[in-house]
Amino acid sequence: MDSKDSAQKLIDAYRIHYNFIRNHGSIGQTPAEKAGIKLDLGKNKIESLIKLASNNKCK
Repeated sequence: MDSKDSAQKLIDAYRIHYNFIRNHGSIGQTPAEKAGIKLDLGKNKIESLIKLASNNKCK
């Protein structure tokens, strides 16, 4: 991390992984799923989430 911007990107990536990719032992699902966010990411959650995000860019 050579700048504040690169540190922020790493933190953002970790937050996305934590909330949308990683199942949590105590709740048995991701926090997003627990909150009712249904994205149907399938087996490869990372790839699916990237594709979903790239198809829904803000204009």
